Amino acid sequence: MKNLIRGLTFALITASCVVAAADTYSAQQEKVKKLFQSNEEPTAKDAVWTAKRIFKVGVIPDESSRDGYASYVCQVLYENGFRGSKVWVQVIDIVQLARNGKWIKLGEARCL
Repeated sequence: MKNLIRGLTFALITASCVVAAADTYSAQQEKVKKLFQSNEEPTAKDAVWTAKRIFKVGVIPDESSRDGYASYVCQVLYENGFRGSKVWVQVIDIVQLARNGKWIKLGEARCL
């Protein structure tokens, strides 16, 4: 299982490197990204900013809607100074990203 997670994380990191080449992100954004990449957030397997106001969190799918988890991500963003920033959170299927390079959205929330 750890090798699977490591491979999935590599896929999202690779995708984020391509995105990061186009944009520069703030220290605040990097802090939140690292939080969702850490063991403090066990549901998240990786995370990436794909635009200044789009934050994607990769999870292993469990056949449920992840809108609630996306709302939770908004709460964490608010706690880290993003209230009023209008961030769009997308929870993506990290397995599909790793296997097929497809960004399949499992849930989303608009953080106001």
